[in-house]
Amino acid sequence: MPVTTLRLSEDELQRIDRIAGQQGVDRAVLLRRAIAEGVREILLSDAIARYQRGECSAWRAASDAGVGLWEFLDELQRRGVPFRTDERHLDGLIEELG
Repeated sequence: MPVTTLRLSEDELQRIDRIAGQQGVDRAVLLRRAIAEGVREILLSDAIARYQRGECSAWRAASDAGVGLWEFLDELQRRGVPFRTDERHLDGLIEELG
C-alpha cells in the first residue's frame, strides 16, 4: 500500500486519537475510514448536484457515485431532492437500463 504524508494540527491529531480510542481502533484505521467516507460523500454530492442540474439521469449519477440506483434514490429522498419524472429523463433512464 502506498504511503502518503499528511500534516495535521496538534488539535486535529488529538481529536483523531480521541475518536480512535473511543472506537477501539488505531489512528491509521480511523483516518482510512474517514477518507473513504469523505470521498464517498464527495462523489455522491457531486452526482446529486449534476442530477439536479439535469446533466445526467439518476442511473448515470448513481453509477458515477459508485452506488446502486435504489440507494441513490433513497439518498435523494433523504436529502429532499425531488425525483425528475419528465419524459426526457425517463427515456434516458429506460435507454440506460435497456
